[in-house]
Amino acid sequence: MEEQPAPQRLEVVERTFRAAIEVGGSPPSSVLPEEVMAAAAVVAANVPAGRSLAWKEGYPSITEWLSKPFTSPLASSAIQALELVLPADGWFWKSWVDAGEREEDQTTIDSLIAVLRPVSEGESR
Repeated sequence: MEEQPAPQRLEVVERTFRAAIEVGGSPPSSVLPEEVMAAAAVVAANVPAGRSLAWKEGYPSITEWLSKPFTSPLASSAIQALELVLPADGWFWKSWVDAGEREEDQTTIDSLIAVLRPVSEGESR
């Protein structure tokens, strides 16, 4: 996504969320949990509260990847897609061998949702 212009990035993000929501997160899915996490990270990085998240250090320009402002339904779709493809009792969490890595991913997802939830509720842009 880094090399694409903002409108194409937005299309990729929306398509990723739509695919995850349409299949209800059921494995095997046409969209991987990692893809949904990456798309949600792009959205979260482009809201004011997301600018300070540490995971963006590898992509310093990520905060400019989407045109602003975008609508709260995009943030809502991100949360819904994350919750569908990463349910607490789902295969993604059971597949980890290293508990530390699993906890790191859970912390990342919790951070994304914490940044996106106010936007989805129309509280912040």
